[in-house]
Amino acid sequence: MDHQPRPTVLEVIAQRRTVRRFDPGRPLADDLLRQILHAATRAPSDGNLQPWRFLVVRTESNRRRLRGCAFQHPRVTEAPVIVIALGYHHPHRSHLDAMLERQLALGAITRAEHAEMRARTARAMERRNDLPLWATRATMLAMATLMLAAESLGVGSSLLELFDGGKLREAFGIPDDHTVSGLIALGYPARDVPFPGRFGLGEVCFEEHFGQPWTIDETGPARPLDQARRAE
Repeated sequence: MDHQPRPTVLEVIAQRRTVRRFDPGRPLADDLLRQILHAATRAPSDGNLQPWRFLVVRTESNRRRLRGCAFQHPRVTEAPVIVIALGYHHPHRSHLDAMLERQLALGAITRAEHAEMRARTARAMERRNDLPLWATRATMLAMATLMLAAESLGVGSSLLELFDGGKLREAFGIPDDHTVSGLIALGYPARDVPFPGRFGLGEVCFEEHFGQPWTIDETGPARPLDQARRAE
């Protein structure tokens, strides 16, 4: 039995790297894939509508077909698993009642809250003028959660955003009310990748108003994220 301590969330964030080359000879076990996908479903979403859908591509023939939709990117066939992440535009029409009934059964809401939440959520969704964008935003959160979950289990990942959406829809039967948010390759890296660096907070954060400099000093005591990076 593996008694190694699991890394903390901050350690997982610090350790994760985009895999540039996958080891095609190492398959991904079913149980690990199940855990990774299950963790992705725990991502937050507006109204708990959970609009993400995951189309999992594993067979060699389908990965070759998918590679043809992704401008022949080699990672599509190197990685043993490709997850096509989709954002579903209309979960409020097909899954709202089921979602609320589950919350009611779990004691997360009362019967009175059930009725009020149903009306409010349906009203808010019908007012949205860009459902594909809304669905994509939520799905991207699930994709990030999926990649961090994979890292925590020792599985590498790579986000692929360059693909022919029309060809992909036709090849895999994706309906028009689902937006292809991205592809995630999962597997084991063929080699380690050094940390490529990130901009400091002074470059990406503002204080109180856009353009106003960030003032919190980054040279204070090391946090777990900094310590994990320095240990590499």
